[in-house]
Amino acid sequence: VMTKQIDNPNIIHQPGDYNLETVNIISYRKNDAEGILYEYNIKPIVISVELTEDIFTGFMSGNIIIKDAQDIRSVLPITGLEKLELAFSTPGMKGVRALRDEGHPFHIYKIEGMVLDATNPKAQFYNLYFCSKEMVYNSFNRISQAYAGPIEEGVEKILRDKDGMNSKKPFVYEPTKTNTKLVIPNLKPLNAINLMSQSAISGLYNNAGYLFYETPTGFHFRSVESMLALGGAIARPASFKYRYQLASTQESDTEKGLSAVIQYHFQRPANTLFNLNEGMIASKLIAHDSFHKTIQEFDFDYHESFGKYFHTEHDDGNKADLKGTLPLSKFDGNQYYLSEKSNAKLMTTTNTSNMHNDYKRVPVDRTIQNKLSQRLQMRNVNVDLQVYGNSLITAGSIIYFEMPLMKPSGENELLRENPYWSGRYLVMAVKHTISTETSRYEMSLKCMKDAVQTAYDVETENSSVNEREYEQSVLNIYEVDSNSLQEDKLKDN
Repeated sequence: VMTKQIDNPNIIHQPGDYNLETVNIISYRKNDAEGILYEYNIKPIVISVELTEDIFTGFMSGNIIIKDAQDIRSVLPITGLEKLELAFSTPGMKGVRALRDEGHPFHIYKIEGMVLDATNPKAQFYNLYFCSKEMVYNSFNRISQAYAGPIEEGVEKILRDKDGMNSKKPFVYEPTKTNTKLVIPNLKPLNAINLMSQSAISGLYNNAGYLFYETPTGFHFRSVESMLALGGAIARPASFKYRYQLASTQESDTEKGLSAVIQYHFQRPANTLFNLNEGMIASKLIAHDSFHKTIQEFDFDYHESFGKYFHTEHDDGNKADLKGTLPLSKFDGNQYYLSEKSNAKLMTTTNTSNMHNDYKRVPVDRTIQNKLSQRLQMRNVNVDLQVYGNSLITAGSIIYFEMPLMKPSGENELLRENPYWSGRYLVMAVKHTISTETSRYEMSLKCMKDAVQTAYDVETENSSVNEREYEQSVLNIYEVDSNSLQEDKLKDN
C-alpha cells in the first residue's frame, strides 16, 4: 500500500489530494484489566474508502477495502457490532469527522468479498461495510404514535427518541406551515418520517413534500425548493463551478484543476412518453370528501405551474416562467398543449375534512400532484460527474457545470457553452472515493437539472408536419387477400 506524504495538510498541491486522518475500529469487547474498549488502527492497511450521501436515502453509508495480514477480523474480532472512526478531507477544507470525541462514529455491519492475496498466502483482502448508527436503530425500532402540530416537530422527536433513531447529530430543518395531525401505523422511523414529509408544505415556497437525508454536517429536513433558493426570494448561488475540457491539458493552477470534470454521462435528457404517463406534464386528481359527501377534480398543468416555484435555473435570481425542459408548443398541429391533457395520469384520494378538531387536513390540491411532478422533474435530466475530491460539496449543494457545445468548430473558434444543459445543477448524491494505492481522492456526483439555461423557443401557433392523405385508408383484409390471389393466378398464366 502506498502512503501519502503531506508536508502541509492545509495545502492542495494537486487535484485529488486528501487528508486521511483516522480509520479506526472500536470493538464491542472491553479489556478486562483496564476496562476500556479494544480498538485497532486500520489506516496503514486501507486500500480504499468509499462513502455515499444521498438526498433520497436517509442515511450515509460506505465501505472500506483492506489488506489484512494479521487476521484482524478473527483476532479483534469483527462481528458486525463494532464502531468505525473515520475522518478525511480535502486539504484546508472541512470534511467527514465521524469520531468518538464528536460523538458520531459509524457502525460496521458487514464483511464481504474475502479474497486471498496471490503474493502473500497469509494476507487477505475484504470489504468492511459501515453506516450511520441511526440506520441501525431504524432497522429494529417502529413508530406507532400520533403527531399533531407542525410536522418538523414530529420529525425531530422521531430523530431524537431512543425508540426512534436515537440521534445526537445536528438537525437542520425548514419550517412548515402545516398544522395537522398524522397517525403513524407501526412503521420504521425512516418510513414514518417519509410518510410525514409527504404532507409537509413549505413555509416560504410553493414546493410540496420534504426530503429527509444525512450529510457530514448532520440530518436535514427540507423542501427541494429551499435547496434551490434563499429566503424564499432569490436563487441560491452555486457553491462551486465545474467545467469539462475536450482536450486533456496539464493545469498549472490548482483551483482550475480542482474544478475540472474528469468525465460525465447524461441520463434521460428527454422522455416525453414516460413523463406523460407518470404525471410530470399533466394529471387529474379526483378527491372524495366523505364528511361533506362531495367529489372534486383537480387538474395539474406543467406549464401553468412551472413559474410558481424556483428551479435550478432562474431569471436574474427570480423564478423563471419559460425555462422548462418541455417547450411551450402546441402538439402535432392541434389546439392544445400536452400539459392540458390531464387524463394522461389519473389519481384518486380522500379529502375528508373535520377529522381532528383544531387540526386541518393537508390540502391535496397543493401537495399530491405538485410533489409528483417535481420529483419526476428531478429524475428527468440527470448527469453523473466524475470530479476530483472536494469535501465542501455535499448532497443538496448547488453547482455550476460548464458543459461545451459538442459541434465542429473552426481552428480559431472558441468552444461555446451548451445553451441548454450547461448551467446550474442540484447535487442529489455524492460518492467519495479515496484510493491509497493511487494516492487520489475523487467524487462521483449525481446531479439534476429541472430547467434549461436558455429558454426554448415558444411556438403558440399550430405547427404540424404534412402527412399523405390516402384515398382508401380502411382496407378489408379479405379483399386484400382476394386481390393477391388474382394477381398470383395471372402470374401463373
